[in-house]
Amino acid sequence: MIRDGSFMSGWKRSLAAGTALLLACACTAVSCSKKGSETTGTAKRASLPKIEPIEGMRYYVGGPVMKPDKWGRLRIAAFNGQITAPSSRGLLIGFKENDDGTFEYRTWVNGRPVQKSVGFRDQDGLLWFTKQESYDAQARVIARQSFSYDNDREVMTVTHEQLDPETGKVVKTTTNEIPYAPPAASDEEEESEGASKQAGTQ
Repeated sequence: MIRDGSFMSGWKRSLAAGTALLLACACTAVSCSKKGSETTGTAKRASLPKIEPIEGMRYYVGGPVMKPDKWGRLRIAAFNGQITAPSSRGLLIGFKENDDGTFEYRTWVNGRPVQKSVGFRDQDGLLWFTKQESYDAQARVIARQSFSYDNDREVMTVTHEQLDPETGKVVKTTTNEIPYAPPAASDEEEESEGASKQAGTQ
């Protein structure tokens, strides 16, 4: 049986805003002493939440290694940048594999949990997700996803639940079916052209 799953957007700043930011940083650097800067940096590092090691889990800071499965979809095969102990600075990945081929996969940013996933490794060594949880800045669950797989139809069913972090109640549920094989490039182009033509007639 086979299963699936799969995270960043940023802001574009104007040249004027960027220049103003650089000038502000320069003024701050000149007005502050070196000792004060070091103290501030130390305090900031000390304020990051500490990540307690989980037995059997390995930790990485270099991101995942992606490889295509036999249908052509990219899946996680391994991770880069293994470290000996969890770090609270920046992005951290935790991966724990069990004897039965299942796994637990976690991500943190600056010591705070972002997502937790479970799933299994297939015969080609690629990871397939079965469940995922996403957290807000207070480590409260804000979304859940479950993945089921129909190998006869070669279709994955994804159920997404949006939760109220205050009460933990589900406020919205959606279900989608996704083919194992990604759409061909020609199909994507046709869909894009169709959407453009439709927009042009409105």
